[in-house]
Amino acid sequence: MTEPMKQSYWYCDACSRLLLHGEYRFNCTVCDNYDYCEQCVTTVDPPHPHRMIPELAYGREETIECATADLATAIRAAIRMYSDRHCMGTRDVDKENPSIYMDSYSWLTFKIIGDRSKNFGHGLRRLIEPRGYLAICGGNRPEWMITDFACIFQNTPDNGLSIHFMGDIEQAGFIKKYDYVTVEPDDCLTIIYTSGSTGFPKGAIISESAFRATFPRWCLPSSLERVTLSYRPLSWAADRDAIITTFLCGGRTGFSTGDPSRFMEELGLVRPTYFGAPPSIWNKIYTEFKTSLALITAHCPPEVIADEEQHLLQQFSKLIPNRCKSIAIGGAMVSPVVLNFMKRCFTHCSVNESYGITECGSVTYNNLVEDTLQYRLESVPEMGYSLEDKPFPRGELLTKTAQMFSGYINNPEETRATLTEDGFFRTGDIVELHTCQNGQIDIRVIDRKKSFFKLSQGQFISPEFLQNIYMQSLFIEQIYIHGDLLSDSVSAVIVPDRKYAQAYAIEHNLIDFDMNNPHPEFIDAVLQDLCSIGEKESLRKHKIPSGIIIDFEPFTPQNGLLTSSMKLCRYKLAAHYADRLKTSNSIEQRLKTIIETVTGQSISTDNKEKNVFLSIGGDSLAAIRLSRMIENDLGIPLSFNILFDSTMNLERLTTFIQNPSQFSSFSQSIIVQQLLNDSHLDLNIKIDKHKSINGFPSIIFITGTTGFVGAFLLAELLTTYPLECKFVCLIRCQSSINALDRIRKNMLFYQIWKDDYQQRIIPLQGDLAQNHFGLDDQTYESFARQIDIIYHCGATVNFILPYSQLYGPNVYGTREIIHFATHIPSSCIPIQYISTINVLSPRIDKEISIDETSPEQLINGYAQSKWVAEKLIAKANYCGLSVNIYRLGLICADSRTGSCNQHDIYTLLIAGMIKMNCYPKSLIQFHLNGLPVDFTTKSIVYLSNIQSNVFGNIYHVINRNNEIKFVDIIDGMHNDGIELESISYDEWKMKMKTINNQNNPLEFVAEFFSNDDFKERSVVSADRFYNAVSALDFPSFDKDYISKWLKFIMHNIVRK
Repeated sequence: MTEPMKQSYWYCDACSRLLLHGEYRFNCTVCDNYDYCEQCVTTVDPPHPHRMIPELAYGREETIECATADLATAIRAAIRMYSDRHCMGTRDVDKENPSIYMDSYSWLTFKIIGDRSKNFGHGLRRLIEPRGYLAICGGNRPEWMITDFACIFQNTPDNGLSIHFMGDIEQAGFIKKYDYVTVEPDDCLTIIYTSGSTGFPKGAIISESAFRATFPRWCLPSSLERVTLSYRPLSWAADRDAIITTFLCGGRTGFSTGDPSRFMEELGLVRPTYFGAPPSIWNKIYTEFKTSLALITAHCPPEVIADEEQHLLQQFSKLIPNRCKSIAIGGAMVSPVVLNFMKRCFTHCSVNESYGITECGSVTYNNLVEDTLQYRLESVPEMGYSLEDKPFPRGELLTKTAQMFSGYINNPEETRATLTEDGFFRTGDIVELHTCQNGQIDIRVIDRKKSFFKLSQGQFISPEFLQNIYMQSLFIEQIYIHGDLLSDSVSAVIVPDRKYAQAYAIEHNLIDFDMNNPHPEFIDAVLQDLCSIGEKESLRKHKIPSGIIIDFEPFTPQNGLLTSSMKLCRYKLAAHYADRLKTSNSIEQRLKTIIETVTGQSISTDNKEKNVFLSIGGDSLAAIRLSRMIENDLGIPLSFNILFDSTMNLERLTTFIQNPSQFSSFSQSIIVQQLLNDSHLDLNIKIDKHKSINGFPSIIFITGTTGFVGAFLLAELLTTYPLECKFVCLIRCQSSINALDRIRKNMLFYQIWKDDYQQRIIPLQGDLAQNHFGLDDQTYESFARQIDIIYHCGATVNFILPYSQLYGPNVYGTREIIHFATHIPSSCIPIQYISTINVLSPRIDKEISIDETSPEQLINGYAQSKWVAEKLIAKANYCGLSVNIYRLGLICADSRTGSCNQHDIYTLLIAGMIKMNCYPKSLIQFHLNGLPVDFTTKSIVYLSNIQSNVFGNIYHVINRNNEIKFVDIIDGMHNDGIELESISYDEWKMKMKTINNQNNPLEFVAEFFSNDDFKERSVVSADRFYNAVSALDFPSFDKDYISKWLKFIMHNIVRK
């Protein structure tokens, strides 16, 4: 007789069929508890309007009684009891490109997790004996918990270093089994560190019985679905406890990728039934809500504001998935305003406050004391807190729980200091005791007794530790580090060394230095010095003061700011500076100081019209510094297009920093729309007939000759065409500067100048970004009639400046070239247009028309401006103008001399390596697919010559065959006597910053490779180009080529 199929807890909301255990159900991501069976999800018409995700249906499990009450037995029981349920999941990645995450998770069953944990535990026995110590270091993923469970099975507290592959250990454990180890209640089961971010992290020893007490209920059948998202470090208690709790109840855990930018989307993919987070996350959501509401209701009549607010609350409520029924705040105190917002917004969830301590587990939930908690208060008179305080007793909280730690590992003194003789733990928290109407006790944390304090993200801070470090500064006489549970980072009150301050003021010409109102430059110098010390000591960002108060009045016992034993009186310092700590270094003042430091110019807060970054010396190098300083000091990443916006004054920038959601007005979609609009501009041209060229041209018009490619293009044209041929070179420079001298100096630098060139070059002062190039009508008309062919190579090549800043030279300039070429409709001039491969999005690899491409994936202003420019060129071509387009890829050094573009990112990278005598390890896997500049320009002139009457072609002038390997470049440096050290990317980037001086272009390098991303775009098709230039000798990148290149960089750039 066939055993009947077991039923699940779910039924199909379409056909009402009760789903079977182990069958897939398709769960709606929007509707609450709404499922389809596998058949209905494909046949229901019309289909369900929301996304349906396949999840496993399961039914009631038979309870497995645990023979013993230890945690290891309970975990093994859960593995057997829920064996075919989904247990732990990770986010899927694209099989072709693992760096791309998919919108789905893959899940391992309890059986798989259990088998791997058991095998890994058996394998560990070959390496470590029971009751030995083992440390787990890794990101959040199933393997972390598999190791944790393995240690619990074999009584190996997870806390020397031995390297083995996990798969090998599991295989060894599969082959050879060991008996499970009996764990005694007082055995050390695990060591949990109080915080990895403090100066004094303490390892709390947790016994088996204490750890087990964290999970009072397990293996009890329930129809309630339990799903959690793990995103916080598993070395801390919160997520680790949540995973084990979920595991013992037959629920499942999805692991975050660890990328903060993907956090909210992963929350939506996993859709946990419970979600806990520190105040920093809820603060961010509230800030975005507050900003959005202000923008929406700015011009609304008062009677509709309430409706708009309610509508916005409904929109924000969707950030927490509908399946989530409970959310919690823990790790630090939350603002009442934010807590109230959470309760109004997330009405489909219960909103809870959780207060727990690593050493003794859970203390209160929603301020109410846990049933098993023993506690008492002790007065702290030195801080002004007493059990006699009215209306509520106040003092330090002491607790005792079943989850109590056994002491701190290797730290008996700290253990004795924190435990009383009768076994209570001194929390260091100052609390108030409230009695509810029903007689329950409500505990509210209001302060910290110890000098240690927590910031808003739950990090512990030791002010004495930081004060001792910052005393290294020459500026500092005394320092008080401050922070609280609502702050993201520490602040500092500093009493400067008067002599050093006065010397600094004289040296930096700070006239009439006022000690009661210190100069902003002095304040910034102190901040920068603290930052440098913090970086040197490898302090984390939140431990580096984001704001400071300068007070030349010393802390003394007489003014109460020092105790009689000459120690800082922290609570009096906090009270004395309370108002200034709240308002010190306002964002506007901080921004003003940063901008003045970067640009070297003063800005006024009175005249709002003149506070524009561009008007006070802002350029791309300054933008990099400014963006980095704003992110480091204020924690807000700022895109360059915001800084270069023509209306971005100090007041507006301050508003943006305070309300980051306003950055949406600079979104990619808005920029793309601008590109599309500009590409559809009417050219207003008329083309009747093209200029007829019999034999060689007599006069050639060329732009960009003061650049890299333009200089070599001019040299190739001068070499190719007869002496009678003249070259009109458009040069942008001041009238007082000799235009020909600019061309000559540029070509001399690249070692391609010859004195007889001077007689054939006609320098023409003008500007692409001006109407008629800024020429008078007579000159413009004359050249329009004389020119036979145009080589348009001129452009501003800059990967930092936004589109708005490059529009003039790159877009408007190209439009002016088209107007110039068609000025005489009966004698239109052909154009050889130099474009860039960057106009193509990364996935396009064909020599296709620009009209078949989209600008949506073009992320920098240079590529965007060249895309629009090529669209205009293509439009002119469709109107009948003769045009050829050359899309250049990476252009490398001259194969004859090694001369290279001194502004190229790879030139700067190599120069930085030489200067620092080191390189990042990841670089050795990288290679360059470039063409020598001399071969590139020879190819362009060759193609324009052999097909002088053929137009409409698009050539990808790139290297698709040969490559320059960075390992060969490093070997070349070694052969030239340059010894390099291989270091990590983070070390390299830090070293790169240390050699950055004012106007040092090496700053571009660290910015360009900001994510250790040493890779070039995939090679695109160049068949048309290779077929057309097959008669030319292609260059090779041998040792001789690399040696010439390195020597040029060494002599002309590094030693310049």
